[in-house]
Amino acid sequence: MKLLSTHMQAVVIETYGDADVLQYKEVPLPAITGDELLIQTRSAGVSPFDTQVRAGRYKDEYYALPMILGWELSGIVVAVGTKVTSFQVGDEIFAYPAGSRAGRAYAQYTVIKASEAVHKPVTITHHQAAAASMNAITAWQALFDAANIQAGQRVLIQAAAGGVGHLAVQLAKWKGAYVMGTASIRNADFLEGLGVDEVIDYTKISVAKAMKPVDVVIDTMGADVLKQSFSLIKKGGTAVTLIDFEGIKSATRYGVMGKTVFATPNQVQLQQIAQLLEQGIVKPHIEAIFPLHQAQKAHRHVELGHTRGKVVLAVK
Repeated sequence: MKLLSTHMQAVVIETYGDADVLQYKEVPLPAITGDELLIQTRSAGVSPFDTQVRAGRYKDEYYALPMILGWELSGIVVAVGTKVTSFQVGDEIFAYPAGSRAGRAYAQYTVIKASEAVHKPVTITHHQAAAASMNAITAWQALFDAANIQAGQRVLIQAAAGGVGHLAVQLAKWKGAYVMGTASIRNADFLEGLGVDEVIDYTKISVAKAMKPVDVVIDTMGADVLKQSFSLIKKGGTAVTLIDFEGIKSATRYGVMGKTVFATPNQVQLQQIAQLLEQGIVKPHIEAIFPLHQAQKAHRHVELGHTRGKVVLAVK
């Protein structure tokens, strides 16, 4: 596939701050090395993680400016590195690039390592694939790597209608767990449709009073929600947080194992997720689609909170 330009459109941040720092502009087309792929991006997921990076939360840990955000993508291979044998030009793929470097998915073309991608099932759209990449990997690693959930266990997923939460629900049900989820009443029917056994409206009732002790809690909220989760777990059970790496240290005071997950690319897991997507066992929900040049609006939407499923950017 011949590229017609040496430049592309992308969303760039040159300083940290609110959504206004996202700039839609022309930048040079990236080059690839031997183990990489150049992807014509079709869809890029927008997550709370993106907004936190943009605001500067991780500025002293990983990233240098200027940078292009985006760690969830689906698209078409347009160039293949010399060491790559598992993909060819024209393949449709989806991928989760490592969060420890700039993801660069908010762009017409994206460079990823071949080891971070898998072939996209023909049965799903690029938007669905992008929505499932980082979030499904995160849910998988929280449920199966960190918590090692088993069939019949009672699993509580905090913010179960969110991007990670609604996929964690489906994966936990696939594994045979009894799944509870916290959500506002507007999401009750949505979660029941995904198979949640008990939906707990946290706005009207104490979660602790609404349920029996559980084996596992998956926390996507942190702070007070995580702290309250400890008392909901059976002695020897597990709390897994995706966000509050300090707060989880208190788990031992409650006789609970505390685990953290900062998702990392895993091609084997992503391939298993692709099979579940192809079979319709896991179905990502897309709440809103914004064109790439409206990334500011997409970030503001995510920062309002209470997103059902996923927000994505359509890239042309």
